[in-house]
Order: sequence, then structure tokens, then C-alpha cells
Amino acid sequence: MNKLKWWFRVVGGFYLLLTVMNLSGLFLGGSQMYANILPAPMNTDALAVRAFIDAWMVFVFELGVLGAMALVAARAPVQNRIMAWTLIWAEAFRGIVVDIIWITRGYSLSSYAVFIVIHLIIIVTGVVFVRQAQAE
Repeated sequence: MNKLKWWFRVVGGFYLLLTVMNLSGLFLGGSQMYANILPAPMNTDALAVRAFIDAWMVFVFELGVLGAMALVAARAPVQNRIMAWTLIWAEAFRGIVVDIIWITRGYSLSSYAVFIVIHLIIIVTGVVFVRQAQAE
């Protein structure tokens, strides 16, 4: 149970850190930061960059909510296993599947490969710790 509690705290904290970093980029950093993420020729099209920023904002707010709820779930980790499974499946689909799709569409392989590794670490540790907590 203690491992699952810390998993919730680490994942929740990581999500909130990413949220703060992205919100500062969205509202203070200007569009160039996000233009650099997009593959050519979208990275030079102001409308494409704006559309990406608007869509990315949805992801960022979702990440913040999931991070906050992970911290809440850490208070009673065994009773909140469904939250762990929610995060695990979000990492699989919103994380790995989407990153692979983006790579096939021209987004940076090196950048998104790093995120795929992070997603895998969160998934594997989450599955292991949920199962351990369930067995206790």
C-alpha cells in the first residue's frame, strides 16, 4: 500500500509540474515555443500553431486535474485503485498510442521516444504497485 501511495504522489506531482510548465508556456511563452514542436510545414503556419496551442490547452488542464486527483487518491490508495487504473490507461492511450501516432506524422522521434519511456515507467510501476496493494 505504501508503494501505491508514493506512486500516486510521484505521478500526481509530476503531472502538476508538467501542468505548471505548460501553462506558463501557453500563457507567457508565446507561440514560438509550440511552433518548434510542430513538424514542417505546420510550424510556419500561424493558424496551425494557434490550433495546436488551443488543443494542447485541453491536454494541459486534463493533466492538472489528474495530477491533483492522484494526490487526493494517495490518502487512501487501496480504496482508490480505480484512479490508479485510470492513470495507467491514460498513459497507455493518451501517452504511448498518441506519441506513436505523432511520430508517424513527423513529430520528433527523439523527443517523443523519451516520453514513451516515461509513460512505460509510469504504467509498469503502477500495475505492479496496484497488484501488490490488492494482494495485501
